[in-house]
Amino acid sequence: MKLFFKIYFIFLSLFFLLTSLTYFYIPKIPQEIEYSPITTFKTLPSPTLIPIPTPSPKPTPRPTRPRVIPVPTTDSTPWGVAQQTGEHTWTMKIESDPIMATPTEILSALNEYRRRYSSQILTPDPKLITYAQSRVDYFYKIKNIDSHVGFNNFLEKEDGFNKLGFTYLGENISYGYQLNGVHLIEWVYAGDEPHNKNQLNSRWDHVGIAVKDTATCLIFATGKM
Repeated sequence: MKLFFKIYFIFLSLFFLLTSLTYFYIPKIPQEIEYSPITTFKTLPSPTLIPIPTPSPKPTPRPTRPRVIPVPTTDSTPWGVAQQTGEHTWTMKIESDPIMATPTEILSALNEYRRRYSSQILTPDPKLITYAQSRVDYFYKIKNIDSHVGFNNFLEKEDGFNKLGFTYLGENISYGYQLNGVHLIEWVYAGDEPHNKNQLNSRWDHVGIAVKDTATCLIFATGKM
């Protein structure tokens, strides 16, 4: 009986020993561990970059030409209207041109003006040109005109008809107008009846024109000797 218990005790001891060894030394079957889900973040689309317009540089303002306000004047003379100031003299308030006409330009404007009124074309004459030049030189010197006094004296007292070689002569003169040819002929000389009739006279067939500064002289002639 005692022997039985001893054997049983030994058997149990071995059983527990084997069980313990089996627990500690036999590989364990891994368990699947359920992890707590990782919080995911909704992926937002990459923001569309909207370009911010760069403000265009403002152009540097250009200096503007100052507005010219005319100074009030007591001169009530109308513009562009010939006003008689003497027996043979007239004046006109008129704006100047940038440059003064040349004799050639005046001749061209004069002949075009005469053509429109059916007057014959004028031919330049050397003697008339030379005399017209002496007249404008004098006007430039005195800064004025002489109301044809010098012209009349030359014809009546200095044998002017024979010297110039014509039997009939006329003169248009001006001083102080800086104008192109068309403006001189069609505005100033056409502004009053006597000067306009003289430059349109269909009897004239030759002319001498001279200019110095703002002085002009037109010597008309016919009846060449």
